[in-house]
Amino acid sequence: MDTLNLRLQEDPPSRKGERTRGRIKVATARMLERLGYHSMRVLDITQEAGIADGLFYFYFKDKSDAALAVLSEFVEFMPPGGSVDSASRTAFETIRETNYRFIRLARANAGLMRCMLQVVDEHPDFSALVQKVNRDWYVRVSRSVIRHYPGGAVDEDAMLLMTYALGSMMDELVRRLVINPDQNLLKLTDKIVPTDNALADALSVIWYRALYPAAEIPKGLRGTAAKLDALSKEQPLD
Repeated sequence: MDTLNLRLQEDPPSRKGERTRGRIKVATARMLERLGYHSMRVLDITQEAGIADGLFYFYFKDKSDAALAVLSEFVEFMPPGGSVDSASRTAFETIRETNYRFIRLARANAGLMRCMLQVVDEHPDFSALVQKVNRDWYVRVSRSVIRHYPGGAVDEDAMLLMTYALGSMMDELVRRLVINPDQNLLKLTDKIVPTDNALADALSVIWYRALYPAAEIPKGLRGTAAKLDALSKEQPLD
């Protein structure tokens, strides 16, 4: 939502019609965040945008058309920007930054992410877009990780499956922490990872251990991440 608004303010389209369409999309994003997909009405969008209903229908067929335009843009924005294998960061730093940004994005757009889950079930084309964006991101991540191993040492399909599994873990945790809060999980995270920084540390240790099992975790991690690191160094069970 903020991205749409900033883009409209900082780089407004040259044509008036495009600017109006942008205003409607911003208003739709706000109503999706505030009211949810099913409760939102065209009237809510037009009142938020300060336009007549007739003008809305000049640009969009109905509320679903406007919602899909907004959510499709949001989905394509979701993967973190920049390189997943930056020379200026270590592999752990890249994983940690990516996880932290995803957590913060979810908190800032919980309503939009909730609407995504609703719309996926009703619109196959949108579901296909979400799956494509996710797969493209997982492929980028898995190829980046493979470059840290000797040639032929890692099976590409196995690494891609690992990345899917780790990404799905993040999706489900965010859903239960932010989108549809699970009170038991919230109590647990409040106890052991009370901040987003601590949560990102802990989850990134899990990612790093799975993707680079022979590598050492960087020193200086916050409490829970350090405990997870210590667990991985315990003696095997009988």
